[in-house]
Amino acid sequence: MQFTTRTTGSELFVNPLMSIYFTVRLEPLTRRNLYLDRLEGTTDTGQVSLRIEEFRAEISPRIPRAFPH
Repeated sequence: MQFTTRTTGSELFVNPLMSIYFTVRLEPLTRRNLYLDRLEGTTDTGQVSLRIEEFRAEISPRIPRAFPH
């Protein structure tokens, strides 16, 4: 069954992870956020994105590593 014309003729892939809901406790999460204070006063996603980009330009990010699987 197709739900929209956009998906007509395509095969639906259902990833098993689609059934998992991830939740977090907001207060502990925000305590670890190093740029939260910079988001104060933002009014749209563009401003939020810019502030995060500015923050990331000032730090040395962790070196990416392969996800063990």
